[in-house]
Amino acid sequence: MVPVPWAQQLLAPDQVWPLSTGAGQRVAVVSTGIADNPLLAGHIAERKDFASGGNSQGANGDCLGVGTGVGGVIAAQRSGLVGFHGMAPDAQLLAARVVGDSYPSGQGQTVDPDTLAAGINWAVDRNATVIAVPTITYTDSGALRQAVRRALERDIVVVAAVGEMQSNEPVGVVPYPAGYDGVLGVGEIEETGHLVQSSRPDRVDLVAPGANVVTTSPGSGLGSYSGTAFAAAYVAGAVALTRAHWPGLSAVDIQRRLLATATPAPEGTGSPGYGYGIVNPYHAVSDSVVNGTPARLPDLTPIAVDPREQARQAAEERSDAWAFELAAAGLGLVVVVTAIVVFGPRGRRRRWRSGFAPVPQNRPEDERPEPPVELFADRPKRT
Repeated sequence: MVPVPWAQQLLAPDQVWPLSTGAGQRVAVVSTGIADNPLLAGHIAERKDFASGGNSQGANGDCLGVGTGVGGVIAAQRSGLVGFHGMAPDAQLLAARVVGDSYPSGQGQTVDPDTLAAGINWAVDRNATVIAVPTITYTDSGALRQAVRRALERDIVVVAAVGEMQSNEPVGVVPYPAGYDGVLGVGEIEETGHLVQSSRPDRVDLVAPGANVVTTSPGSGLGSYSGTAFAAAYVAGAVALTRAHWPGLSAVDIQRRLLATATPAPEGTGSPGYGYGIVNPYHAVSDSVVNGTPARLPDLTPIAVDPREQARQAAEERSDAWAFELAAAGLGLVVVVTAIVVFGPRGRRRRWRSGFAPVPQNRPEDERPEPPVELFADRPKRT
């Protein structure tokens, strides 16, 4: 039997396929590019290279493998030779390559925000319905903020990784674009369902598998990867399945549906690092969810009380208290009188001495008792 990766066992996307396979969805991956792989054949619609200093492969290259792995989690095809497959096999991929041969030195696994913005804008222009941003930046910029706003205004769901914490990072670092309003920030969990220790605990709306994830590698094989980038890929795949099944819902409604149907995390909904919980593709597609936003109830307005009414209520309370005390006193008097009437004559007859039980009588018994009488002895015996 072909082994199935743990992430697929947890999310079970194939259970959604009778309802949705992601057909008609264009999912952009703004990352290290998407290289060729047999499991992605025919599902990479367009590629574009925005990375400076990239290799000779240009838009078709992926030196780091992150984008190819993310694309596989989203749309890899089923094969009888391996247990791995993507979340939405009928979705089409758009590859925006914003990282070249390596990440810029001294910045960790981050990129220039304006380069990210260029990749997002290209995805918007190519009619993406979902934009997955596995690559992050710690720098807020007007260009990136505007690119995200433009995507949201075009009714596109933007899913972004929150990244991993670094040992020497300063306090208060914010990952972008996950830090912007309207973007689904994604953290990673391990096979136990608990948060990966390095996963950033803030700016998280949902969590998904991100540790030891099996997915496509550049070339022809599979590899094992870890990071919030791949957790974001699972959420992007769930969005593609949900949008395909509910084409009339807006991007905001799709987000609400995913948040409302998430599986509660081990530490409960709303716990730090888990957001609303673990993404649940099946419930996101199949459950009935109430549309709209909660309505705020009006503030309680204190009722003005008439002083005369207050005085009347106080008088009634005092009257009730007196009535209760008189009733209790009357009941006690009845008990005392009853005791005098009933027990008084008996006490006088005994001169107020305690009574004793009568001495039991001794009844004579035969010294030689008769033999016992047999039961049914008077009946004739059968011959």
